[in-house]
Amino acid sequence: MGKFSVDSIKKGAENKAKGVQVGAGLLSEVSKNQAVSKTIQVPRNLIDKNPNNKYSIRGIASLANSIRDFTLVEPLHVSRKEDGRYLLLGGERRLAAIDRLIADKEVPDWTEDTLIPCVEKGTELIKLPLSEENKERYAIIITNKEARKYTDGDMYIEIQEWKSIIEELREKGIEYIDGSDEDGEEGRIQIKGQTTRDILTKTTGLSRGQINKYEKVDRQGSDALKDALLNNKVSVSVAEKAVEHLDKDEQENLVKASENTNIRSGDVKNYKKTSARTKQLTSEMFQEDIAEIIKSLKESKILLDESTEEKYHFYIRQIEKLLEGHK
Repeated sequence: MGKFSVDSIKKGAENKAKGVQVGAGLLSEVSKNQAVSKTIQVPRNLIDKNPNNKYSIRGIASLANSIRDFTLVEPLHVSRKEDGRYLLLGGERRLAAIDRLIADKEVPDWTEDTLIPCVEKGTELIKLPLSEENKERYAIIITNKEARKYTDGDMYIEIQEWKSIIEELREKGIEYIDGSDEDGEEGRIQIKGQTTRDILTKTTGLSRGQINKYEKVDRQGSDALKDALLNNKVSVSVAEKAVEHLDKDEQENLVKASENTNIRSGDVKNYKKTSARTKQLTSEMFQEDIAEIIKSLKESKILLDESTEEKYHFYIRQIEKLLEGHK
């Protein structure tokens, strides 16, 4: 049986006849009958971005061009607030692209008053006994899962959001939530008696090993390393290796280096502090170490694109800094 996909988890009920307390479904009976939402037209100036949506935003320029040329193909997902304004639940990239078009004076069709197609979804449709904050978290997870390709940073965010939801489900005595797997077969995600990690494998679709990586970084990583993962400056594999091999100061040095170069898992140990043993660096030693490099340059033509040229200058600067520190 395949792993559960988040957007397939839609039903659940109480079975009192059998004397079994079961978990409530994620969505109400109204939503099961597909009356879960309605499409409306909302002017841009009435849509508020969601401060709880921390997922990455990339590729805005190309998306803005697509919306300009072919209009908005997929509507935004919003919920109506008490003051009559609308809170964005899904479509952060689309709204950012629209804002880019509004700011462009050469695109007169898009203004603050332009009506934007939106699907209105209220958190009251989510039947689970969650706080409004966790219902909003759930709604954001669902809409983002449907519409975006996740980065490692996005998945790190989703794991934290699911942990908050799972904790509240336990507190409310929910034993399981019903759903269907990727093949459309009925199944359950057990809450009671299961570890958070096992539940996360089903709600996120990640393996236990992948979940372990994120959890290790979250528990042992420096704040700088976790921020770098969230902002997609380092991958989760690099972050995990950094936690295994580097102390907090060394992790921060790695994060600083990630601003200028793409760090791979195999590069992590290079940021380990030197041992107490010292060795004098001489011109003869340096010439011997670079002899093979000089030979390669003489024998073949090395072409640098923008990325490899950045790496080249980065390592040259590291050598310069090493020498400057001992003048």
